[in-house]
Amino acid sequence: MGHKKEQFAYDNQQRVFEQTEPQPLDPDRRYVIFADLHMGNGGKADDFLHNSALFNSALANHYLPNEYHLILNGDVEELARYRLAAIMRRWSTTYELFSRFQRRGTLHRLVGNHDLELMEGDDDRFDIQEALRFTYKNNTIFIFHGHQSSLFYSRNIEWVDLVLRYVANPLRISSYTISHNSRKRFAMERRVYRFAATKKILSIVAHTHRPLFESMNKSDSIKFEIESLCRDYSDAEGQRRNAIEERIKVLKEDLHSLMNDPDHEEYEESLYNANLLVPCMFNSGCVLGKHGITCLEIENGQMKLVYWFDSRRSQRYLHYRRWGAEQLGTDPFYRVVLKQDSLDYIFSRIRLLA
Repeated sequence: MGHKKEQFAYDNQQRVFEQTEPQPLDPDRRYVIFADLHMGNGGKADDFLHNSALFNSALANHYLPNEYHLILNGDVEELARYRLAAIMRRWSTTYELFSRFQRRGTLHRLVGNHDLELMEGDDDRFDIQEALRFTYKNNTIFIFHGHQSSLFYSRNIEWVDLVLRYVANPLRISSYTISHNSRKRFAMERRVYRFAATKKILSIVAHTHRPLFESMNKSDSIKFEIESLCRDYSDAEGQRRNAIEERIKVLKEDLHSLMNDPDHEEYEESLYNANLLVPCMFNSGCVLGKHGITCLEIENGQMKLVYWFDSRRSQRYLHYRRWGAEQLGTDPFYRVVLKQDSLDYIFSRIRLLA
């Protein structure tokens, strides 16, 4: 059964890949990727409600004025639980922001397993694709939601919808709790990773709700940086050696805080222990975080993992260790770059390591 699941995942990703027309990634344009909004009817069980003001402000006051292309990578609406009319009525402000991108020709909507019926319907308000496929200097960036690698979701989508609508809704169980089992989440990520590494492409997914940068989660990224600094330390001298010591001290504190945070969703499963970790899988995370939201940005040949947060809930990232936080006007909302690397460097590692 395991081999059957793996083969299905590979074949289905290959199907989506082949059916998606490639287009050039314009080096003069900016792109932002958000996913997993799970917009509902505005009630207490609506997952989007918590960060809706933060998300709307980021679009209206940062991404629209700076002329970004907005890529919504699936599960924008929670149609497994709510009717589309109720969602659109409650979040009319958000839909108007989407329309402003659309009128510019800079909105790209991809389908997820929770808004799948929009792709199957004939509503001309939505132009939804299954994936995007960009070319960049003879390399490929493949963007899709990620549920396509799951045999379970492909076979049981209607059953899952019934559970969400008639069990989760009355009990006010969030989408995150009902749909993100750590074992299944890791299996999905592993399948996407193997497909991308085999084809030597960069895959950007969503679905699992946890951000990944260069195939690593947050704790993995810190461990990887500590290892690299330890290697540099033996050859360093003077101020450089002192700087490495201070940096490792801060990273150790970050890792300790992360592992002892009861709200943090890290699990032992990791690709970090692979013989050679290929930086071929990225995940933009979700808009459902307790303190904020994550997304991926592409600009000037750079890929960035970005965190937006409300300083009234948490001030942990106000003085982030690397790039610092940028306030959004006079709002209590901030943007901080968590990770950043050049696409050229990422693709060089993919070609050499995969």
